[in-house]
Amino acid sequence: MKEKGLGNPVITKALTSPEGQKLGLTVLKVVLIATALTVAYYKIFKGFSQIKEDARYVPSNITTTQAKARAEAIYTALLGVGANYTTVENNLTGLNHNGFIKVYNEFEERRSSTLTKLNLVEWLQDQFNEADIVKLRFLIKGFF
Repeated sequence: MKEKGLGNPVITKALTSPEGQKLGLTVLKVVLIATALTVAYYKIFKGFSQIKEDARYVPSNITTTQAKARAEAIYTALLGVGANYTTVENNLTGLNHNGFIKVYNEFEERRSSTLTKLNLVEWLQDQFNEADIVKLRFLIKGFF
């Protein structure tokens, strides 16, 4: 009857010896630090990327200033306990495809109450149920 476990005595000795355990912890620390640095790099340097306006659609029907105001209003409606769907819907109503892109770009990534950074689409999907998202999909096609 063959014993179960590691078949190679060199590996067994290396993993059970104090030096082998120290090496294992060192490797684990290096992997954890590398993972943390990679995540930090992508969040800091590769964070939010704007969407370019689509030339296949008509130009935006709002200005950058109007888009910024709508993005602020939407953020205020989403922040805190319970999102205000009516305010969000009112600020998205009447936008054409490139108009929504302008609002999305002005919204950028913002911190939620859980301190995670979310873009506009992620915020909406996080805050509203599927029935509300379906209504928003009717207003703005191709983003949800």
